[in-house]
Amino acid sequence: MLWLSALICQMYILRFNDSEEGKDERGKEIQYKRNNLLYGVLYVGIILLYILVDLFEIIPVEYLPNILLGIVLSLSILGSIFTYVLKNSKNY
Repeated sequence: MLWLSALICQMYILRFNDSEEGKDERGKEIQYKRNNLLYGVLYVGIILLYILVDLFEIIPVEYLPNILLGIVLSLSILGSIFTYVLKNSKNY
């Protein structure tokens, strides 16, 4: 079910990027802030996953592909929420 939510959220992001609002100066800044946030979350998520799997051995290695897939799919959801909040805020 996570993949369906991520697909819908990705469609929202693509629709915003292709709209007139997404192509103007404010839209470009929203896209920049969203991408900046998502790269930071991905970076921190991979580092934490490495620490939990390799250093502390809390998570077994066989669960690693599913956890990475979950992180990547949830980035889509987080990105669409962040885009919606920035798009609808008056002062960001």
